Amino acid sequence: MPAGFTDDGLPVGLQIVGRHLADADVLRASAAFEAAAPWAAHWPDLP
Repeated sequence: MPAGFTDDGLPVGLQIVGRHLADADVLRASAAFEAAAPWAAHWPDLP
């Protein structure tokens, strides 16, 4: 999932993995991360 940007404006991703057939746990962890560190409204300045 997107996790933000470096100081140079490069995108950073986060991989969240879970146990076999634990998709709901992965989605809950993803939602918790996005709530704690919202990134969608923050974009780097492009040259």
